[in-house]
Amino acid sequence: MLITGQIPYGVGDLFLEDAAQQRALEMNLRQTFAGWAYSEIIPPTLEYAEVVAGPAGSQLAGNMIRFVDRDGQTLALRPDLTIPTARAVGTKLYDEPLPLRLFYIGNVFRYEEPQAGRRREFSQAGFELIGAGTVAADVEVLSLAIAALRAAGLRAFQLTIGHIGFYHSLLAALNLTPEATQTLSDAIDRKRQGDLAALLPTLPLTLPARRALQALPRLAGGAEVFPQALEICLTTEMAAAVAHLEAVYARVAAAGMTPHVTVDLGEVRGMAYYTGITFEGFAPGLGAALCSGGRYDNLIGHFGPPLPAVGCALVVERLRQAGRLQQAPAPTLTTDWLVGAAPGADAAALHAWMAAQRAAGQIIDVDLLGRSADALCAVAQQRAIPRLLWLDDEGVSLFTAAGQQTWTLADFLATLRETP
Repeated sequence: MLITGQIPYGVGDLFLEDAAQQRALEMNLRQTFAGWAYSEIIPPTLEYAEVVAGPAGSQLAGNMIRFVDRDGQTLALRPDLTIPTARAVGTKLYDEPLPLRLFYIGNVFRYEEPQAGRRREFSQAGFELIGAGTVAADVEVLSLAIAALRAAGLRAFQLTIGHIGFYHSLLAALNLTPEATQTLSDAIDRKRQGDLAALLPTLPLTLPARRALQALPRLAGGAEVFPQALEICLTTEMAAAVAHLEAVYARVAAAGMTPHVTVDLGEVRGMAYYTGITFEGFAPGLGAALCSGGRYDNLIGHFGPPLPAVGCALVVERLRQAGRLQQAPAPTLTTDWLVGAAPGADAAALHAWMAAQRAAGQIIDVDLLGRSADALCAVAQQRAIPRLLWLDDEGVSLFTAAGQQTWTLADFLATLRETP
């Protein structure tokens, strides 16, 4: 039986400090993306299910929350924001000057099974770089992902980068059945050498192919991975993927970002639409990924003219959790002023001043309970509000940690002409 006031599994309320921190973190991310010349896109919450499911791949499509509207159309709550962005670009923005840089911040919805770090509704902040299929574009996305993690207040984090083209080319060379391919991918994904060693003798593999698969889980680290990977390449496509990733890593190293970047060519997870580099971001103490991204050069072609694209999506709730674990200063929307008035004082006299301050970005809390100046001083101290403004028959008093200042009302209002 449902109890009054219950909410569905996998969703939650955010209020007070948590809500303030969430919005402040989203604001930091929005400012970071905008600082790299990305423009915001706001896709709809609802999509036609078949439009999203087609390019999403079986795993994401299987997690979509669907329902039928009154017209008999099957709709879905958006499961991510990359596919709606690709749809908008392919149908409406394809003739904009390239490269096109877009970012988004919004809730997404997935039918996730109960497990730690996963919710059915969560906030996704991300960015997409469209129309550039170059190494420089891949490096920009990795650099901006690192900048976003730093904007969230994180000091300790790691991006694991790979190239899905390396593994896909290897699979194409093996020519296995779909069932054997899935079993093999699961074994590699678990990164258990014993599971992989037990599986390989059961597959129809050449000796070079078996050696390549045995080496795959060990292709993780830094620049030393690339010559090791070239030794096991079975096709020119595999070698090209290694060369591309090595070029990306060289620019990452030149920018001094390698302390936050690890190469892993044995990473085979990721959205079905990825075609090139892939990456995930992790922080100590948090088992789920903070962010994920990669290149998806074929996705926009599902909706319109094909365009190369690469992007990244971050889970805002996990960023907040990682910040707490690292004891990072929590971003918050702090109150700048507390304003109160004595009984009988004309508080309306301060309305113009408060309007000017709010227009300048200041946050002002006005007392509505008729509390005394002493009581409001205690409130300001408790809530870390730096300034209390008090109006009474004597004039206007400002209380701060440095002490108290008092003006006549006329003198105080003159600050409107002096303060922008």
